[in-house]
Amino acid sequence: MRNVTLNDGTTLSFDDVWKILEEKKFAKFEEIFHQKPNIVNSLRDGGIGWTLLMWAVYKDRFDVFVHLMNYPHDFSLVDNVGWNVLHFVGYKGKVRHLEKFDQQTIEKLIDGRDIWNNTPLHYAARWNNHDVIRWLLAKGADPQLKNKDGQRPDEHDECDGVTKEIIRSFRSS
Repeated sequence: MRNVTLNDGTTLSFDDVWKILEEKKFAKFEEIFHQKPNIVNSLRDGGIGWTLLMWAVYKDRFDVFVHLMNYPHDFSLVDNVGWNVLHFVGYKGKVRHLEKFDQQTIEKLIDGRDIWNNTPLHYAARWNNHDVIRWLLAKGADPQLKNKDGQRPDEHDECDGVTKEIIRSFRSS
C-alpha cells in the first residue's frame, strides 16, 4: 500500500508518514498507528517496496528505527528484489541495528536470499561492513552460501582484505 487514509479522510503517502517519523513526531505516528495498526507492515514506498523500517536503516535514522521496533512487525516481508531488513543492515546498517532483533528473528532472516541469491552477509561483505560481518557470522550466517554468480560472500571483487580475512578466519575456526 502506497497511501493510508485516516478516519478524518486525510490520505498520507509513504513520504508523508516518513516525514512525520523523520521529524520525530512520534506521538503523531502513534495516532496514525492506532487508526491503522498494520501501517508498519503494509505501507510501502512507491518505487521498490521498502517498509518504513527498511527505510530507517537505509537512511541511517537509528532514532526512527528504534521507535519503529516498538511496533509489531512481520519481519518476513521483503522488498521488490527480495531484500529483508537484514539485507539493508548488511548494506548500510550497523551492529546497533542488529542488536535490536531477537534471536528468533535473526535465525529466520540471517540467510535470507534475494532474487540474485545474495544473503545479508553477501551485502555486508561487498560493502566491507566489517562489524556487521563479524556479528552476522557470530549469529550463524553461513559464509559458504553462493549467489547466482557462484560467489560466496568473500568472493566479490569489492571485498577488501579485512573482509576476506574475517570470513576466512571464521570459516577455519
